[in-house]
Amino acid sequence: MTSTVVDEFATGFQRTIICLHPDGTYQWERSAGPDRPAPLSAPSLATRQALEPVRTPAVSLRIPEASPHALTYIAPGPQSVARLLQSRLLPLQARSLAELLRDTGALLRRLHAHAPADAAAHPAPTGVTRLARWMENGTGPRAAALLHAEMRQWLGEHRWSRVLAWCRTTTRLSPHDVLLHGAASIGSLLPGTTPGEAVLLTGEDVTRGPATFDVGWLLGEFLELRMLAAQRQAEMPWLHDLPAALLSGYGRELDPQELGRFAVLRIMTHAHDFAAYMGWHSELAVHTSTLPRYIDTEGRAALDGTA
Repeated sequence: MTSTVVDEFATGFQRTIICLHPDGTYQWERSAGPDRPAPLSAPSLATRQALEPVRTPAVSLRIPEASPHALTYIAPGPQSVARLLQSRLLPLQARSLAELLRDTGALLRRLHAHAPADAAAHPAPTGVTRLARWMENGTGPRAAALLHAEMRQWLGEHRWSRVLAWCRTTTRLSPHDVLLHGAASIGSLLPGTTPGEAVLLTGEDVTRGPATFDVGWLLGEFLELRMLAAQRQAEMPWLHDLPAALLSGYGRELDPQELGRFAVLRIMTHAHDFAAYMGWHSELAVHTSTLPRYIDTEGRAALDGTA
C-alpha cells in the first residue's frame, strides 16, 4: 500500500505536503518555495544531539530527516493547532489545547536550559533577520514593496527606526544566548490522539538568542489572532486562555519588555511574509493601522490579553 496525500499548502516561501502512511502515522514534508533562495537544511549532528533529549511527558521536539530537497517529519496527525483555531472550539477542545500550550511552555523552558556549548555557532533568528533586511531595502516579491510603503507611512520614521533597533539588538551575539527553537509556531505544534504523542516540529530554524524570543514569538501569534478577531467582532475567549497557559507552563518570570517586543516583531514578520510570499490581502491594512499602538506600548497587549 502507498501513502495518501491528505493535505497540501504552499507559499512562495515554503511548501508543505502531509501524507498518511499505511501504518496510521503521518508524514509532514516541508520544502523551499520558489522565492526561498536555498533549500531547507536539517540541523547539524551536534544540534540534533542537543535537541533529542528535550521533552516533557506530554509533548516532545520532533526533528526532521533530510532528503535532497525537503525535510520530513513523522507526526501524530494531519492538523496543527493553527489549523484547529480556524474553527470554533468546543469547551473540551479549548481545555485540551490549553493543556498542550502549558506543556509547550514547559518544553521550551527545558530547551532553553539545555543550551549546548556551541550556541554561538548558530545564526541569529532568521525571521528577524528577514524582517530587518526588508525594512532596510523595501524590496521583495509580490506585495512586499507595497506593504513597505504603506507600513512605513503608518508607523512613521520614529517607530520604524525603533523596530529596526529591536531587530538589531535581537541579532547581536550575547554571552547570555541560549539555543532557541527559532520559529516556534502554533503551525508547527501538532496535538496527538493519545497522551504523550504531541510534537513541536523543530530543526529548520534553530538559532541562538535570549530565552524570551521563543515565548514572545508565540505570544505574537496569539496577539495577531486576537487583533484580527477583534476586527471581525468575533468572540474567541481561548485566544486569551492559550497564551496564559503557555506562560504558566514556562513557569519562570521573563522580561515583559522583551516578550512584548518579540511579539511585535513576530506580527511584523508575518505581515511581511504574507505580502511577499502570498500577496496583498485586505487584513494587512489591519496590521498597519494597529501596529503603532503595539510599538508605542512595547507589545504590552501580548501580555495583558487585550487586542
